Amino acid sequence: MDNAGRERPPTLEDVARRAGVSRQTISRVINDKGEVAETTRQRVHSAILELGYQPNSLARSLATRKSPVLGLVVPDITQPFYPQIARGVEDGAFAAGYSVFLCHTAGSPDRERQALERLGGQRVGGVIVCNSRLEDEILAAAVRAYPVVLVNREVPDLEGTVIWTGYEPGGRLATGHLLELGRRRIAYLGLDYPNQIDEVKAAGYRGALEEAGIPERPELRRRVANTFQGGYEAMALLAAEGVTVDAVFAFNDLMAIGAMRWALSHGWRVPEDLAVVGFGGSDLAAMVTPALSTIAVPLYWIGLTAVQEILNLIEGKGRARRRVDVRPELIVRGSSVMEQQPAALRSASA
Repeated sequence: MDNAGRERPPTLEDVARRAGVSRQTISRVINDKGEVAETTRQRVHSAILELGYQPNSLARSLATRKSPVLGLVVPDITQPFYPQIARGVEDGAFAAGYSVFLCHTAGSPDRERQALERLGGQRVGGVIVCNSRLEDEILAAAVRAYPVVLVNREVPDLEGTVIWTGYEPGGRLATGHLLELGRRRIAYLGLDYPNQIDEVKAAGYRGALEEAGIPERPELRRRVANTFQGGYEAMALLAAEGVTVDAVFAFNDLMAIGAMRWALSHGWRVPEDLAVVGFGGSDLAAMVTPALSTIAVPLYWIGLTAVQEILNLIEGKGRARRRVDVRPELIVRGSSVMEQQPAALRSASA
């Protein structure tokens, strides 16, 4: 408290004491200058998050009370997975009298860390973090600093709420569907960087193959960018290497659509020559031709649920570890199963 009884914003000295290092070390970490051991760097960032320290003095002067604002941190708002979640968060927050501050991190862990530090410095009511790429220690520090709900990221023994999509059963659903169609050379298009969700989806893919008595073929698992172009290039590489493929299960809908576009542009028939299944259930999946079969998850509901969990934390109704599981659903469309032509069109073409 200051002399007037107001809450005093944390200072550089406070951070130094919490982290057990000198002010000079804190400055080097904040300004990214000079050599600092990685363990020390993480300790400093944890202290910054826990205290809500803001280097900017004007921001510190404004950060003297909790605000009716929630933070939403996403890795890439252009991915079809996140706008529906964001809409659910916005609608839920608005109904509760809160505003939402959106932070797009462009998939950068460093930018995500900075976003959490700035949100903490502004004393937001709580933060919803989607698909975090940060180290467990940094996320744990954020959870200790203010109410946090993690979407699709687990940290061992961490208090608070995790909303977790059924990626492993979703991977099994997608691969099992393709196996039921008689497909045997099923490619899995995963991510080109280490990722918890990718590994869980791949585990579902492998599990379905094992149950069918089909060995996993390393040449059929590809690691590419999680974009339309990534899916397109994966198919181009498979073809250039002479790898036979009769089906594709992709990490997300965009990659699946990219793979399908490559096949169609090179004379392949979809689904006759290549069956394709995506993941996410985005609106885009129903808009392409043929429409994309996908593993759908209730994205809007995830956003609403994340807000409700944040409000429970803010109001002191919960703090213990809690996990909300989201069940996936297979939506079958023309990219994997031939769509029946309407009767009127069949008679007109006869």
